[in-house]
Amino acid sequence: MSSQDQSQTGGTASEDGPSAGLLGTVVPDFIRKNFALKFGIVLVIMALSVGAVGIVATQQFQDYTEEQVTGEYQGLAAQESDIIQRWIERNELAAQFISSSSAWTADDTADLETELQNQRAGLSADVEHIHVLERSPSGTTIIASTALSSGTSVQDAGRGWTEDTTFSRAGEVQMSNVYQSQDGPVVGFMSQVDASQNRFIVVEYSTDRIAGSLQGADRAEGGFTQVVNASNVVMIDEPVGSGTASGQATLSSYGGSDQARLPIQEAETLRGSTQAAGVIREMPGNSNVIDERYTVGYAPIEGTDWVVLVHAPYSAVFGFVENVRLLGFIGTGLMVLVIGGVGAALGYNTATSIDRLTRKTEEMRQGNLDVDISTSRIDNIGQLYNGFSEMRDALQEQITEAESARKEAEVSRAEAMEMNNYLQEKAEEFSDVMEAAAGGNLTKRMETDGENESMDRIASEFNGMINELEKTVGQLNSFAGEVAESGDVVLTSSESVREASEQVAESIQKVSDDAYDQKERLQELSEDLDELVSTLEQLQETNPDVEIQESLDQFRVVATTLQDAADTSEEMMAESETVAGAAEEQAAELNEVSSRAEQLKRYAQPLGDILGRFETEAEHEFVFSGGPSQGLGENDDNN
Repeated sequence: MSSQDQSQTGGTASEDGPSAGLLGTVVPDFIRKNFALKFGIVLVIMALSVGAVGIVATQQFQDYTEEQVTGEYQGLAAQESDIIQRWIERNELAAQFISSSSAWTADDTADLETELQNQRAGLSADVEHIHVLERSPSGTTIIASTALSSGTSVQDAGRGWTEDTTFSRAGEVQMSNVYQSQDGPVVGFMSQVDASQNRFIVVEYSTDRIAGSLQGADRAEGGFTQVVNASNVVMIDEPVGSGTASGQATLSSYGGSDQARLPIQEAETLRGSTQAAGVIREMPGNSNVIDERYTVGYAPIEGTDWVVLVHAPYSAVFGFVENVRLLGFIGTGLMVLVIGGVGAALGYNTATSIDRLTRKTEEMRQGNLDVDISTSRIDNIGQLYNGFSEMRDALQEQITEAESARKEAEVSRAEAMEMNNYLQEKAEEFSDVMEAAAGGNLTKRMETDGENESMDRIASEFNGMINELEKTVGQLNSFAGEVAESGDVVLTSSESVREASEQVAESIQKVSDDAYDQKERLQELSEDLDELVSTLEQLQETNPDVEIQESLDQFRVVATTLQDAADTSEEMMAESETVAGAAEEQAAELNEVSSRAEQLKRYAQPLGDILGRFETEAEHEFVFSGGPSQGLGENDDNN
């Protein structure tokens, strides 16, 4: 494969997803290149998948149906067992109830028989006869009966089973196996009379009605139900057709072989367990049961050694299942054939169209764009044909447009080259002006020629910027000189003012000192005068005739005047100290002004040196309206 093909294949794999990429590494290239082969393989896989799904689904449906039918027959066996068990329990209760009557202790046979007839009339219709038996050392005889003569031996009457029947508790009822009476097969229920230890009641029930209630024949054609005891003897046989009598197999041997008696053995294993019934799906044909294969459901009857067996031909029970399986296989086969046939036809048609489209696209790839790409199909393949046709037309149009664009590009390229040369020339001119400005010559300007709006706009904006810069530099240069000169003036003035302030402070300090001395002297004179006044007052008190009152008043006035003068000196001293402090503060502020003026002068000089490097027009220099010394002089006068 070429590198182009490989890139296209890789792109397709990435677009189709990870699974397509994985298949691309597993599936051989000769299969991936052939659509018909890929479609055939997919078709075979689909057919096999459909076949496998059909077979599995058919088998699952068959298993489900078999389970349903098996469960139905298992339930039927349990139902039949329950019917017979309830029939037995009902009969046992009836026998127990009858035996509890005290009438059976009478010795009058006629009375006993009358009571028997009355009891029989109140029982169900399947009661054949009721007998009163009595045991003695010589044997057991019938002392009263609804059918037999009194005094008849039970052996002669065919009720010999009563001889060996024993009871373990009062009210207990014992049931016999089915035996043949003069009226048909019956089951005897024997119960001891409560008031006597040697008299018994035997109630005989016909099995015809219970046999007719069995439903084996209703569930499947050819089916029937039988009840078999542990000796493999048929106790109850479901009648055939609409008859009401027991079946012909009653009291016959069941099965005739151990294999046929397998359901009886299986039923015995269920006694006392939670499972009520079971089913053997397939038993081989047996002339004593059913000639063909058959299904049998089994269930033990609790409290007896009887087993219910529900029989039916296998074809009648599972024939539907067999038909379902056969139809499932046939349907699966038909579906596989339909998928294969339709898929093959569709695949062939699709593969042919795709191969034809592949050949035409190959011609397009080789440069033939006039190839005819058309089809009558309207499906996805047809849309693919239309897409390739539109792609071919679009490609032709793009080629035409590309040729036109190429010519336009050549013209544009020539114009671009011319513009590039012009821009290079202007860029060099602009570069010279910028280098001059960077070197400090702010008098050069960029020329505009109207050839290129962008370049002219750059030149105009640059020239405006240089004009502003030139004006600013000139003004700064002038201002720096004035600042340096003003710094000298401020420094000189501040030194003078500071010296004057210091002199004022010294003078004020001397005044303050003199005022303090004067205060001290005035204070001493005042104290001396106060002592003199006190002495004169004492003199006046001791010499009232001496006239010194006038002198004493004058001394007092003088003392007051001296005190006022001392206070005035103290106030003058305080004001002198305030003035001296203010002078010292002013001197300190002037020192700060001198320091800042010195710094301003130191910084203004380098700034002036730097600004002096720029070349500017004289008209842009800044001129003050009045010199800095003039302004400072005015400030000095104000101070």
